[in-house]
Amino acid sequence: MSVLAVRRGGDEERLGAGAIVLGWAMSLMMFKAQSEQTQWKVLLVDGAELPLFLWLALRSARWWPMFAAAFKLLIVGTHMAHALEAAVSGWAYLTAVRIWSYLALFAVSYGAWSAPKAAAGAAPAPVPGATRR
Repeated sequence: MSVLAVRRGGDEERLGAGAIVLGWAMSLMMFKAQSEQTQWKVLLVDGAELPLFLWLALRSARWWPMFAAAFKLLIVGTHMAHALEAAVSGWAYLTAVRIWSYLALFAVSYGAWSAPKAAAGAAPAPVPGATRR
C-alpha cells in the first residue's frame, strides 16, 4: 500500500499512507495480546491519526480522504463504546476496529490508485464570471 502511494499517489496519498503505516507500527508495539479489555494505547494512536485525516478531508478536492476520516472516526468511536459499555464483548470490539482499519486502508489505497487519473482528468477551473460561459 505504501509502495502504491509512493509510486502513483500525490502528496495527500503519501501523507495518508505514511500515517497509516506509522500508526500500524505503533499499534503493534502497544497492543496487549490476549486481552479483550479496551486498548487505551491503541486508542491514543488512532486518536492522533484522526485529526490528520480530518484535515486531509477538509482540504482535499477528492473523495477518498472523507471516507478515510469517517473510518478513523468509527475506529475511535468503537474504542470509546467499548470503554463506556462493558457489555460489548472483546471479540466484537476487536473485530470492529479491525474492519474499520481495513476500510480506512482501502480508502487510502483507492486514492493512491486513482491519483494519476484524477490529476490527468482535472480540467482547470473556469474563471468566475457573471455568465460562466
